[in-house]
Amino acid sequence: MWSKVDLLTPYQRLTAEMQLRGRLRETINDPESVFHLHNIVAEPLLPGAAPLSGIPDGLFNKAYIGGIRLIEPEPPPPDQVMEMMRRYCLYQGNTFTVSGSAEFPKAADPNLHNDMLLKGRFFELFDATVTIIGAPDKAWTQPVIWVNRDLMMSLFLG
Repeated sequence: MWSKVDLLTPYQRLTAEMQLRGRLRETINDPESVFHLHNIVAEPLLPGAAPLSGIPDGLFNKAYIGGIRLIEPEPPPPDQVMEMMRRYCLYQGNTFTVSGSAEFPKAADPNLHNDMLLKGRFFELFDATVTIIGAPDKAWTQPVIWVNRDLMMSLFLG
């Protein structure tokens, strides 16, 4: 199934269609190193980044994706029966920050929350505000965004 996504890189924001195998979580955390993209448009976030429009096909290395979100959010997993709670979270990458909330099972020990978030390469933040460092006019809010643990400089939980 092809789904429309926004991808955040250190210097551009891409909108494209990405092939999902199941849910987004499984696709972005699988061991394959690249995403296959269609109908790509890129908005430069920093001077010197190339704008792209109407590119029919491309590959993108997962290691360089700072954040990803589905344009049309997925419904909750059908097997999710645990009661969840949210904690404030500030994620800092070297070129952007994301402030929002991380979700955890209510019964989970708060001392394990960091380990739970960092288990996969990408983890989910809710009601997030993305801010590009050095580009004050480049900030936006997202209902849900998946951020890349490997590009993280720091993570703060409130």
